[in-house]
Amino acid sequence: MSRTPRTNLRRAGGLATVLVSAAGVAVAMAPSAAGVPVAETVKIGTATSLSVMYRGNGHGHGMSQYGARGAARVGLDYKQIVAFYYPGASLVSTPRRMIRVKLAGTGATTTIVAQPNTTVTGVSGYLSVTGVRRYRLVADARSGLSLLRLASAAGSKWTTIRTGLPNRAEFHRPSHLPTRVIHTDGTSTDYNGYVSAVRTSGGAVMTVNRVGLDNYVAAVVPREMPASWERAAVDAQAVAARTYASSVIAGVGSGAEYDICATDQCQVYGGRTHYAHDGTVLYTQFAQAALDTSYKILQYKGAPAFTQFSASNGGWSVDGGQPYLVAKADPYDTAQRSLDPYIDVTKKVTVASIARYFGLAKVTAVSITARDGHGTWKGRVLAGSVTGTDSKGAKKVVPADGYDFAGVFGLGTTWLKVLTPAA
Repeated sequence: MSRTPRTNLRRAGGLATVLVSAAGVAVAMAPSAAGVPVAETVKIGTATSLSVMYRGNGHGHGMSQYGARGAARVGLDYKQIVAFYYPGASLVSTPRRMIRVKLAGTGATTTIVAQPNTTVTGVSGYLSVTGVRRYRLVADARSGLSLLRLASAAGSKWTTIRTGLPNRAEFHRPSHLPTRVIHTDGTSTDYNGYVSAVRTSGGAVMTVNRVGLDNYVAAVVPREMPASWERAAVDAQAVAARTYASSVIAGVGSGAEYDICATDQCQVYGGRTHYAHDGTVLYTQFAQAALDTSYKILQYKGAPAFTQFSASNGGWSVDGGQPYLVAKADPYDTAQRSLDPYIDVTKKVTVASIARYFGLAKVTAVSITARDGHGTWKGRVLAGSVTGTDSKGAKKVVPADGYDFAGVFGLGTTWLKVLTPAA
């Protein structure tokens, strides 16, 4: 299945990133007020709306996903693509390992579909599927877990069949068979590996999938980049995702209950197959990219690189604070070469919404005073201000940075230019 490149200005990891945040792992730095001084002031006059032109989508650190596509379209293989976007990092093979993923949308219990050959920690043999629809692990009255069963008959209620199971008990099916987890919205997902219930301090449980790293990557790739894109680009995404996860694992403390989350706050992890309420397949993993690059990661000085990536850098990457995350021109991320839809796009917002955003009654001018100096318009916005009046009519100048301008215009990038309103 394919997925639209992700967009998120203040985090890192997906098809459009600007900061860093894999499972809470890093947080992108705010733009420095240093850079190239510029003097760009747009006076509002009687205009009721203001337009902005922008380039890119995401923080621009590391790999541009559209750029990777552009590189693949001109013949680069995945090794060449990651070498371009993470210069100085070495492509190596990492030992086989498991990763613990905190699943989203599972509520306060761990609920699965009753399927043949399912085991659970603390119970001998396979769980019965005869006349059974679902099984569930919940926190018990002490410090362990209780196993509940829901019969297939209409109107059946949950019944407890075992108590005192150990915390972190796992559902599992042998021979690489997946376990189907039920989400609170009625959808369900097949997960490879082990599905465990971990007690929280509030007496509920969170659901954690303990899965092999390559299986994890197979389920991340199509949620972060369309699997229909050129294979070299998708394979480069697999390496970036595996390395990103490996860097997260390396930074997790010994007492943590999971390594990474499954949402866009980390990397989007979709499991093996995801189903709608009626059982219709909504999307699946893309195993081929994981197999093409099996256990390959990027390393810098013996440790996994922090391989940030974003949807589009607009033609120029941003310094990410690491020797292998450098600011440089990107010849592959162009509208013609990569089919990037985030190049020189125009968006309009009302002047009233700008005033509300900056706490003003009226806006009279928007100014940009510093950019990073890279590329069109002298690069991304670092500093500026919005001039107007408050509710009492007093003049106010509100300082702003690139993230403020991105926020008020609803953009996933700080590379923008405010356009003069038509007379």
